[in-house]
Amino acid sequence: MKKILSLMLVCLMAALLLAGCGNSSSDAPQGEEQEQSQEQSQEQSQEPTVSVDSLKTIGDVLALDSETFQSALYENVLVYAFELDGTYYRTTTRIPQDMAETLRELDFNDEKFIEFVKPLAIEKLENLSEQILSQDELDALIGKTGQELLDEGWYSSGYNLETMEFWMNYEPFVYTVTFDGEVAKEDYESFDDEEDIKDLTVKSVKFMTLGEATNVETEAE
Repeated sequence: MKKILSLMLVCLMAALLLAGCGNSSSDAPQGEEQEQSQEQSQEQSQEPTVSVDSLKTIGDVLALDSETFQSALYENVLVYAFELDGTYYRTTTRIPQDMAETLRELDFNDEKFIEFVKPLAIEKLENLSEQILSQDELDALIGKTGQELLDEGWYSSGYNLETMEFWMNYEPFVYTVTFDGEVAKEDYESFDDEEDIKDLTVKSVKFMTLGEATNVETEAE
């Protein structure tokens, strides 16, 4: 379909060029038609290539080759978190204990590991994006202290003291939290982001990306 639309656009552009050679003034309807065709082509390219409902096995998840991807093995529970068409998901799969013992001896990128887990059926699939805090909820944090964020379960995973931006985890995501104030450059090396933000005041908060999404509580059987 994409090739057909591209061919249609090429033909349409060629027709417009020929029409332009015979007439120095362009007709508005032709321009609108070209613009609509371009919009249709863009919409076509933005359509998801895979439906999340079609994911049945771990192999289906691995085949997505998502740029945002995490994995973790807990006892006999395998967890994958990934992004598909702008939405974040997490799958949970319980695996036989004997297989879990074998997998723990392998690296996640090991071909043997991949071949072992590919056939495993997805037992639980969660839409993590439903847990992303809305901008209104994030704006409600403005004026709070770093201590209050820490008390609510936020924690820092990095920072830029020049801009006072901190990458703070909350549940399965990371948010960019900007604090008021500044830190003297001579204090950069001794700065403790878990201790020294306690008295700082939140200036703004923005959603960033997937955080430690595979950090889940599991019970081994």
